Amino acid sequence: GREPMNKPDDFDVWRLPDDGSVEKVTIQKDTKVPNAVMLVIEREDHTLGNLLRMQLLEDREVIFSGYRVPHPLEPAIQVKVQTRSEDPGPVQAVDTALKCCESELESMKASFRQSLGAVRRTR
Repeated sequence: GREPMNKPDDFDVWRLPDDGSVEKVTIQKDTKVPNAVMLVIEREDHTLGNLLRMQLLEDREVIFSGYRVPHPLEPAIQVKVQTRSEDPGPVQAVDTALKCCESELESMKASFRQSLGAVRRTR
């Protein structure tokens, strides 16, 4: 089959340009909702969006967390977060959520490597 003409190059979908023209994360304060921000995270998709959303919802200070992919041909996600107060605010909540995800993934990697080692030893 033929590729759609307006489909971005697969390489451009996950890699930021080398010229610094695209920021990985931009944060916009929501002027209508208290203690809320929207983060635009470039070169990410549902994988990070859903992981981050679910981790944020584990935080008792987070009132709302959601994400969307604005357009299937644009490699970015928009994450909205609202917290109960300014301290900790939504940016701190995202930072904490990302650290929790990183810790969980490190733990999963260690368990995987341990199991892989056990499998290799039994051969």
